[in-house]
Amino acid sequence: MRQRIIDNLTRTVGDSDALVPVHREQFLVYLMGPYRTFDIERVLPDDTEYDPDAVPSFATWNESTGEYTESDVLRLLRETRDCLRERAFNAFLAIDVGIDLEEMDAATQSIEFARSSNVVVFVAPHVGDNLGVGIEIGSVLEDILPTDRMQGDAPTVEPPTRSNRVMVAAEPSVRSAMLGAVHTRWDASVRTFTDVEDLCGLCAQFCTHIQNEEIYGELDRVE
Repeated sequence: MRQRIIDNLTRTVGDSDALVPVHREQFLVYLMGPYRTFDIERVLPDDTEYDPDAVPSFATWNESTGEYTESDVLRLLRETRDCLRERAFNAFLAIDVGIDLEEMDAATQSIEFARSSNVVVFVAPHVGDNLGVGIEIGSVLEDILPTDRMQGDAPTVEPPTRSNRVMVAAEPSVRSAMLGAVHTRWDASVRTFTDVEDLCGLCAQFCTHIQNEEIYGELDRVE
């Protein structure tokens, strides 16, 4: 999967656009965020009956309490991706890889992309009901540290080194029990940002830290 991501980013695959190659093509930075609504119809058999009003979306947008539309969040992620790529990091979104959902569902893609990346950043802007925050980052973190190794109180759990590669960047107004558990249980980094420039700076700083840990520290390079 890792080489497939690297190859696909610089060419048009499916609905994805080709990205300009970067100097550090082997240093993958997966940017996650609640930017795509989960389409339940894509994964259910054609003859399945269900109540659309009873099925939650992958990321629920609440216009009365949120500060973004779905297009706003996608623009934030793309601008952050482009800013990181200008700094030579091979940053990408799931939609940049061009894997069809009929081949691999969105949650599985997130897990596979995270496994293949040097750094994983989940961006959590204030979209109102942050259901997507818990679903996506929860599935990736559960893959990093399976349930059978999470028994006991959070402070007693010893996270694997993979969690050191994960950062959650949230706006100060975002409140989520999952975000609190990210640091306590998984020992992943949780930061706050105020705008896209601030977000890019935090991500670039974190990427540089992980890169230095791979070269000079105790983190193994991702193959």
